[in-house]
Amino acid sequence: MKKLFLLLLLLPTVALALDTPTSYIRSNVDAVVAILSSPEYKDEATRDAQMQKIEGIVDGFFDSEELSKRSLGQYWRTFTPQQRDEFQVLFLELIKSVYLKKSVAYNGEVVAFNQEIVKSDTLAEVHTTITSPQLNIPVIYYMLRKDASWKVYDVSVENVSLVKNYRSQFQSILQKNSPDQLIAILKEKTNE
Repeated sequence: MKKLFLLLLLLPTVALALDTPTSYIRSNVDAVVAILSSPEYKDEATRDAQMQKIEGIVDGFFDSEELSKRSLGQYWRTFTPQQRDEFQVLFLELIKSVYLKKSVAYNGEVVAFNQEIVKSDTLAEVHTTITSPQLNIPVIYYMLRKDASWKVYDVSVENVSLVKNYRSQFQSILQKNSPDQLIAILKEKTNE
């Protein structure tokens, strides 16, 4: 009975230890790698099913609102709530269409989890490196804690921030166009 009581007292501590920024990134990366390396998806005919499974992970991985806010910068305030919602969905679809296509080229690369930097109760960074005999790519995940869960709001690959890259593109478009026109451009890009 004492052992059971001690175990119950330790469970919240174990759960908190598992809910670190690094554990969040690791569990998602491991899930994607498992799908990419699964023999179930080696046949070209199963590629769509493989991508759908990975997309399901990516949908929960990012904080799409924070990612969108930071990517739009000052223009976020000019979007109506409906435009913000539509933009968030389309922007995440764009990210998936651009970056998930590259994941099909997975060839046994390994992800090293180098460092976790907790900046506050709600902000953290996880520094990783994707390695293989031919490459060594640093990747930093910028994270925000909301609703007792960590989410990614930016990714930097070889010192190129996803948010900063898109922010410059979106600001260039929004200087001459309306939010609806940017949304139309995103719809077109995601349908390509």
